[in-house]
Amino acid sequence: MFFKKKEKINSKYNLKDLVFFNYNGDLKLGNIVKIYKDNEVILYDIQIGGECPSVIKGIKEEKVTKK
Repeated sequence: MFFKKKEKINSKYNLKDLVFFNYNGDLKLGNIVKIYKDNEVILYDIQIGGECPSVIKGIKEEKVTKK
C-alpha cells in the first residue's frame, strides 16, 4: 500500500484552535478541524455548535481571527 506524504502548511492557526469568523453576516465561534490549500489559498474547516455540532467548510484564512 502506498502512503501519500502530507504537505506541511504554514498557517496562522493550528488544529483545535478556538477561533472567530464571519459567516452569513454573523460572528461565529468554533474549533478548527482541518487545514488545507486550494490554489495557494489556505482554507479551514471549522466545527461550530455544542450538543449538535456542524462543520463549515472552506473558510478563508483572512476571515478567521483569534481572540
